[in-house]
Amino acid sequence: MSILAAVDATAERDPVVETGYDLASAYDTELHVLHCVTQSEFEERKETIEQAGTFDGYSKSQRADAAANVANEVVMGTLDDADFDVVSTMGRVGDPVAEITEAAAETDAQYVVIGGRERSPAGKAIFGSTTQSVLLEAKRPVVTVIDDEE
Repeated sequence: MSILAAVDATAERDPVVETGYDLASAYDTELHVLHCVTQSEFEERKETIEQAGTFDGYSKSQRADAAANVANEVVMGTLDDADFDVVSTMGRVGDPVAEITEAAAETDAQYVVIGGRERSPAGKAIFGSTTQSVLLEAKRPVVTVIDDEE
């Protein structure tokens, strides 16, 4: 069993990682942090790099490695004083919902932790489309974290 925290890397301190860490500590289990890049983001980045002439080709595995590095940066910015070793940071390219649910199955996640966005003043129960889809499609419990500081 493990905890999977899916991050989007929009903040230096990520409450999703903090909540994942708290759950992993409480259940004495591993924490996996995932950052997913959509195929269109991957293609845009690939095109930019190829135009700059920096690389001759930019593979999907290179982008997944770059996404894993982003996840690692989020972890380091969030858990810098923690005693807990994050077992892995993962990067994926593809549909975020599919990649999150697949990673949850691969890591045998006890919980999936994901961020949500408040869409209206009264809408604390209304999430972004990725969050809603993960809530509906995940075959395991999903913990949704809404950051009050956004």
